[in-house]
Amino acid sequence: MLSRLAAWCFSLALGLVVGGCGDSRSSVERATEQGILIVGNGQEPVSLDPHKATAVADGKIITALLEGLVRPDPKDDTGVLPGMAESWERNEDATVWTFRLCEARWSDGRPVTAQDFAYAFRRMLHPSFGGKYAEMLYPLKNAERFNKGECPWEDVGVQTPDAHTLVLTMGGPMPHLLPLLLHFTWCPLPAHHVEAMGGMLDRRSLWTKPENWVGNGAYVLAQHEYNNFLEVRANPLYHRAAQVRNKGVRFLPTVNGYTETRMFFDGKLHITNNVPPEMAAWAAQKAPTEFCNDAYYSTVFYRLNTARPPLNDPRVRRALSLALDREALVRDVVRGVGSPSFAFTPPVSGYAPVVPGWSHGTQEQHLAEARRLLAEAGFPDGRGFPVLELMTTSRDVQRILAECVQAMWKQNLGINVDIRANEWTAYKAAQRSGQYDISASNWSGDYPDPATFVELWRTGGGNNCTAWGDADCDAALSAAAACADPVERLQHLRRAESVMTEAQPVIPLYHSRRTYLKHRDVSGWFPLMLDNHPFDAIGIRSPRHD
Repeated sequence: MLSRLAAWCFSLALGLVVGGCGDSRSSVERATEQGILIVGNGQEPVSLDPHKATAVADGKIITALLEGLVRPDPKDDTGVLPGMAESWERNEDATVWTFRLCEARWSDGRPVTAQDFAYAFRRMLHPSFGGKYAEMLYPLKNAERFNKGECPWEDVGVQTPDAHTLVLTMGGPMPHLLPLLLHFTWCPLPAHHVEAMGGMLDRRSLWTKPENWVGNGAYVLAQHEYNNFLEVRANPLYHRAAQVRNKGVRFLPTVNGYTETRMFFDGKLHITNNVPPEMAAWAAQKAPTEFCNDAYYSTVFYRLNTARPPLNDPRVRRALSLALDREALVRDVVRGVGSPSFAFTPPVSGYAPVVPGWSHGTQEQHLAEARRLLAEAGFPDGRGFPVLELMTTSRDVQRILAECVQAMWKQNLGINVDIRANEWTAYKAAQRSGQYDISASNWSGDYPDPATFVELWRTGGGNNCTAWGDADCDAALSAAAACADPVERLQHLRRAESVMTEAQPVIPLYHSRRTYLKHRDVSGWFPLMLDNHPFDAIGIRSPRHD
C-alpha cells in the first residue's frame, strides 16, 4: 500500500508541475475573485428537507439555507448567538422558554413568524410524516406522545401568543436547551410555501428544488447539478445580510478523499472535507500551514442488525467486538488520526466514556474470550457460522478498514465475511430498511452533550437502525430528560449507555479526528469539535489584495 501511495504522490507532484505551466487561473482563484467559497462536502446530499435529512453533508447545506431560533458561534462550540430569536428567557426550572423573534423575511418577501416554527415542529413530529430525526424534538412536552399518535397536537408544548412570540414548554427541566436548538431539525419552514407545494405531509414535495426554494437563512439555493456541485448564493433578504462575509458557497460531493486532496492542490477547493489517513503525513509535509488536524466529536463504529441470526445473540455480538484489534486498526489504517475505544460516546466535559467490563484485559485475553463466547453460542472455531455481509460506503478508508476487519475475523474466529460497497444513497436506504448484516457507520455529535450519542439507542429511534431496544435503556433516557440536576442527569445517561454497551448492538472502533486542508485565502474558520461552521462568517480574500 505504501509503495502505491508513494507512486500516487509522485504522479500528483508531477501533475502539479505540468499543470502549473499554463497562465489560466485556477477554480479557486476565480471563485475567490467572485467571493464564492468552494468546499468539499463528503457526498451528494440525500435531501435538503430538514425533516427528511439525517446526514452530516445534508445538514451543512440546510443550515446555510435555513436559520433557527439561535445560530452557532464561529469560534466556540459551546457558544450560542441570537438567530431568528433576538432574545429569550426561561422560568426557574427551565421547563418554559419564551423566545422573541426579530423582524425577518423569507426569501420570497413574506415575514417569518412564530407560526412558521410551530408548523415546522408539527410536521417533523406528525406520525403520518415519518421524520427520522423526530427524537430531536422529544424534549418538548408530549412531543413523543404526539409522534406516536397518542395525543393531539394541541397537547404538545408549543404556543404562539403572537407572530413574534414562541413559547416552548418542556417535558422536564431543560437548562441545556439552547445548544440543541442549533440543529437543523429546529429550523422553521415557510408554511405558506410548503402548503402551496403539496402540503405538510407530502414527502414528495418539490419545495426544496432550486427553482422552488424559499428560505430564511444567509443563503438561497441557486443551482444543483447532481453528483457535480450544489451552489448557494447570499440571500439579500436575510436579516443579517450586511454581515455575510462571502457571496456564496459551492459544495462539491467529493466522496473519494484521494481525488479531493488532489483537487485541493490543483486549485479546485478552498476547504476539503477530509484528507485520507494514508495521505495525512504527506499532506502535512507538503502544506504545513494549510493542513488541519482538529479534535472531532465523532465515533466510527459498526452497526449490527440484531434482527438477523446469529447477530440476535449477544454472545456473538460480543465475540465479534472482542476479536478486533483496535490499536492495530488505528495504527495501520487510520494512521493515528483517532483513538481506539470500546466506548461509543466520546469523552466530553463532565462525562467519561462508558467502557464495558468485559472489554478489560489484553488483546490475547480478548481473543480467548471471543472464541469461548462463539463456541458457547454454537460455533466452535467458527464452524457452522453463516457468511455475513459487511456493508460500507464507497469511501476508500471504509473499504480498507473493512478489509482489515474481515481478515481479523477470519484469522481470530475462523468466520467468513463478505464486503459490499454501496453508493451513499443506496447505503443509507439499506441501513434504514434493515437490509444488511453489519453496516460500517460513524456518528458525529449534533451538540456538545452525551445525549446526542446515547439517545441514538432509544427503542425504535429513527437513527437506531439496529432493531435493538431495551426498556431499561429507554427508562434511563426518559429519567435523564426529566432531570433538573445536571450531575444526576449525566448519571442517567451513563446508565442508559451501560445497558446498550453490555448488549453490544454496535461495535465501537475509535473516536476520530478531522484532517483536512484549508486554503490560505480563507479567514474566519476556526477549529470546532462539532465541525459546525457558519458559512456566512467565512471570508475569502487573495493575499495580493490585502
